[in-house]
Amino acid sequence: MFVVVASVLLAGCTQPFLPAGSSVPGGIPPWGAAGLGTMALPHPASIQPQPAFMPLESGPGSAGQTPAAREISQTGNPWKPNEEERDWKWIVVHHTATDRGSVESIHETHLKRRDGNGNPWLGIGYHFVIGNGQGMEDGDIEPTFRWRQQMHGAHAGRAAENQQGIGIVLVGNFENKPPSPAQLTAVKRLVFTLKQEYGIDSDNVIGHYDIKTTACPGKHFPIAEIGFSEQPWTFSWRDPDESKSDLFSLEGN
Repeated sequence: MFVVVASVLLAGCTQPFLPAGSSVPGGIPPWGAAGLGTMALPHPASIQPQPAFMPLESGPGSAGQTPAAREISQTGNPWKPNEEERDWKWIVVHHTATDRGSVESIHETHLKRRDGNGNPWLGIGYHFVIGNGQGMEDGDIEPTFRWRQQMHGAHAGRAAENQQGIGIVLVGNFENKPPSPAQLTAVKRLVFTLKQEYGIDSDNVIGHYDIKTTACPGKHFPIAEIGFSEQPWTFSWRDPDESKSDLFSLEGN
């Protein structure tokens, strides 16, 4: 058991939820706290493209098909949520410490875990996932239900950064090798956009290892380059797959 726990701390990014009854800032109940009740997420709606966006394909695919990719220009925020936005102060970057992964696989894995009081986790703890071509398209950025609903995260392992820190995870193990060029382009653009939108200082773009004793997001991840990058970037993103609308239901948790 000691070996397993140690390996997770050094290489992975999984964080336990706060125990039931814990006090956290912002009035949001901790993971597994009583009173959450039934939380059924709304049907995921495609993010409305801004005039600056240029579709790479002619409209979304039919049900069951992968949604069409879109190209993002150097301006605009394609991830602006419909909900009232939180007072974000940090951007916390992680890696999955796995060779492959997706929003779906991370979500399903986290749903199977329980906190110290035996309460089930609500699901994926990050706000954004960036693919590496193994489980998601290389460089694709997908917001999770936490971002769409402007919910607190469960990624930092500390209350302040969970409440006001935007959690971004890139698929891959960057202790072994760097992110792909497409992932670097995507994370630079995402971080740049979030910094501009929420007035987040470059010094507050941090790696998970700046909060906890962990190697995450890995020795090959250029956190300073990402945090201080001011150059606009162009990349592709993908609308949520409408056929997977039930994936993020929190009913029963």
